[in-house]
Amino acid sequence: MDQSKLRRPGAPRALDTAPLSGLARDFEELGELPQALRAQRLYAARQETAWDRATARHTLARLEREAGRLQQAVNSLAAVREALAPPGDASLRHWHRVNLGRFIAEEHYRLTLALVEAGCVAEARVLLATADAVLGELSDNAPKGVRELAERAAARVGEAG
Repeated sequence: MDQSKLRRPGAPRALDTAPLSGLARDFEELGELPQALRAQRLYAARQETAWDRATARHTLARLEREAGRLQQAVNSLAAVREALAPPGDASLRHWHRVNLGRFIAEEHYRLTLALVEAGCVAEARVLLATADAVLGELSDNAPKGVRELAERAAARVGEAG
C-alpha cells in the first residue's frame, strides 16, 4: 500500500491508519483472510498508544487463529501482553475493567482450544496458564461467558494429556 495515501493533511509526518483497519475488515468480510491479515499487520505496526497496539494485535491474533496460523497468533497475543505490561501509557489504565480485558482473555482461551485441536498440547498448556493469569487480572465481574470458556479450555487441555 502506498503510505502517502495515509498522510494526514496539515500533518505530513502523521499517518491516518483508519483506512488500513477498514481494509482488514472488508477483506475479512469477503473471505480474503490473507489480505485481511496483511492489512491488519500493517495497521497494528503503526499504532502509537498502548491501547491501540493491544486492540490491533488482539484482532491480528484472532485473524491468525482463524486462518490456522496458530504460532503467529501466539506471538500476537504475546505482543498484546507486552502492550499491557507496565510501564504502559495512560490509555491502558483501566483495561482490565472494560471489555478489552474480556476480549483478550477470550482470545487466549479460544487459541488454547485451537492449539489442543491441532495437537499442540504443550503449547496449549502454557497458553492456558497465561490465559488464567489474564483472567485473574480482570475485575471480579468478569462475564460468565469468559469463565465458561476458561473451564472448557482447561477441560480440553486436561483431556489431551
